[in-house]
Amino acid sequence: MSEVNVFWRFIAAVAVSVGLGAGFLAGSASAGFAMESGDTVWLCKPGQVDDLCAGTIDGTVDPPPGQSATPLTYTRPEVAPVDCFYLYPTQSEQGTPNSNLDKDPPIRRVAVQQARMFSSVCDVYAPMYRQVTYNGSQASHNDQVETAYQSALAGWKDYLENYNDGRGFILLGHSQGSAHIARLIDEEIDGNPELRDRMVGAFAPGANINVPVGKLVGGMYENVPACSEGGEIGCLVAFSTYKGYPGDTAQFSRLDTGYWIYDLPRPDADQQEVVCVNPARLDGGDGTLELLVNFDYLFAPPAGPESAAPWRSQPDYYAGECMRQNGAHWLNLNTLDLPGDTRPDLGSLVASGNNYHVPEVNLTEGNLLRIAQVQTDAYVARGGLRADLSAAEAKLSNKQKKLKKARKQRRKLGKRAKRAGKKCKAAKRSGRKAKAKCKTKRKLRRKKSKAGKREKKLAGQVKTLKTEIRDLESQIG
Repeated sequence: MSEVNVFWRFIAAVAVSVGLGAGFLAGSASAGFAMESGDTVWLCKPGQVDDLCAGTIDGTVDPPPGQSATPLTYTRPEVAPVDCFYLYPTQSEQGTPNSNLDKDPPIRRVAVQQARMFSSVCDVYAPMYRQVTYNGSQASHNDQVETAYQSALAGWKDYLENYNDGRGFILLGHSQGSAHIARLIDEEIDGNPELRDRMVGAFAPGANINVPVGKLVGGMYENVPACSEGGEIGCLVAFSTYKGYPGDTAQFSRLDTGYWIYDLPRPDADQQEVVCVNPARLDGGDGTLELLVNFDYLFAPPAGPESAAPWRSQPDYYAGECMRQNGAHWLNLNTLDLPGDTRPDLGSLVASGNNYHVPEVNLTEGNLLRIAQVQTDAYVARGGLRADLSAAEAKLSNKQKKLKKARKQRRKLGKRAKRAGKKCKAAKRSGRKAKAKCKTKRKLRRKKSKAGKREKKLAGQVKTLKTEIRDLESQIG
């Protein structure tokens, strides 16, 4: 069977296994808030023997017509400069409303598909959490949702206290995972300047995060904005993907009828809208979306060892544009339909009608990786600028002390030279020791002139450093 046909089968299977689950519109039976004790169970954690994000990131680019297939070029940094923290979407098929912390195959599969490739940018940490299962309810905020969030929050706090070590971090999620990431930003980061300063970026598709219509910030968050330009750090990328108008009762892209499991009242849909950030406009590319998927994890984790290069990329097939209509704000998907392009429209096979919620992470993953890399580069550069700023400020302080001392010395020498001048004049009038007195005057005047030149030089250096500091502060923002 060809890889493409296998992929088509995969798409049909994923449509069942990656969504919100059958319990999305179920009743709100309570699961309680009890947390399992013990250390966090990690799907991905650097150095862990069964780290799912440590596997291969090699694969092949399936190019548009007229081009030859080439190897993917993703590599892992020797020392990742930042971390990523990932929460997976609804995957648990357990019979209870909330899952336990077992690493069930569907969860392992989706973690590889959505999170592993980010290890080309960051060290990935992905905790298990007691998510709402397919047999639970995500119709609104309820006890089951709260149990899931508190479990995810415990994983975040464990990571922050025991593994982060003051590093920058990127937040990753999808669907239910994105909703918990969104709430975590609201409650733990948005109002915390120190953590907000270390947030390199956040990716939370499929979560219905709100902002005032046409604005970047001011809805769910007071400080964290939606990203608006390449290389911007500390901002959010979120979107809900449809092909055409989502409809008047869509689950995603709308605030009046859409997915809303936050411990907050629904916003006024006349004043607020769902965030839509187009990944293809932030990654420095040509404006198209880039699908990326692991063929070894199509249906489930492989029974044996993973193949050497299971990843496939399909560039120049999809494009996206944020659109608004009748209260909906969504990433509108379209195909480029290049002449002679016989590659399959993979996204359409997993979509539910025109709703592309299920495949939206993999449809945009190549773009998201580039955005994460550009943000990381900017964050590291900002760290370098801050080090330069700190050094410049220390140098300025030192020069200002020297300038103060030089000014004091010049003024002191001026007073002494003035007194010596008076003594020189008096000695000339009296005819006694005039030569010695006037020699002292000339000597002090030379010292004063030298001190004045030093003072002027130091004043120029202070001025230059102040300009440098203003420039650095402007670059840091």
